[in-house]
Amino acid sequence: MNRRELLAGVGSAGALAGAGTLLRFGPPSFGTDGPETSGDGDSLAVETIAASGSEDGTVRLPNGSVTLVTFFVTGCGNCQAQIPELAAARDRLRERRGDAVRFLSATYQRSETLSPAALRDWWASHGGDWSVGYDSGLAGAYGVVGYPTTIVVDPNGEKRWHETDVLERETIVRVVEDALEAVARDAGTGDGNATGEALNATDERSEID
Repeated sequence: MNRRELLAGVGSAGALAGAGTLLRFGPPSFGTDGPETSGDGDSLAVETIAASGSEDGTVRLPNGSVTLVTFFVTGCGNCQAQIPELAAARDRLRERRGDAVRFLSATYQRSETLSPAALRDWWASHGGDWSVGYDSGLAGAYGVVGYPTTIVVDPNGEKRWHETDVLERETIVRVVEDALEAVARDAGTGDGNATGEALNATDERSEID
């Protein structure tokens, strides 16, 4: 059994806590305090499909923006319920922050067992309208177990927030805006909107390769 199949089988298990822990590359380590990086420095990726709001290609992390990532499986009722809440939160964030925040959804399932066509149909039927695809190691790198799990990752690939549960749109908006403000403070600007504009202009080409 591979790691993705193991993760998909644990159901809605408790998420590993520790927002702000740098777990950008490779499996999480519980014995060191420093950041984890892969030997060759490659970024982590989700293989995206052509679907509503999504293009066939690759979305990489880190990508220079605050990114909200949700991990799911199509047979999970809670995952199905999460998509409309994400969509509503995304609309509200776009009204407030423009394109400062990127949304990404990744299934633990493999394309061999869940075809792109089947994923596309599922995505459309539940109202998804942003990048969606197959996890290629992101869950393991960020210590994600269970579904639906949502994380918020900053422009440097640092995980700022992590929760396994069905989240209401208000919660999603709040934690994303908190992340934007934290990034702004770290950058010394104190202005989340200004930071959002800067993030939107940074490395725009890295979202879809």
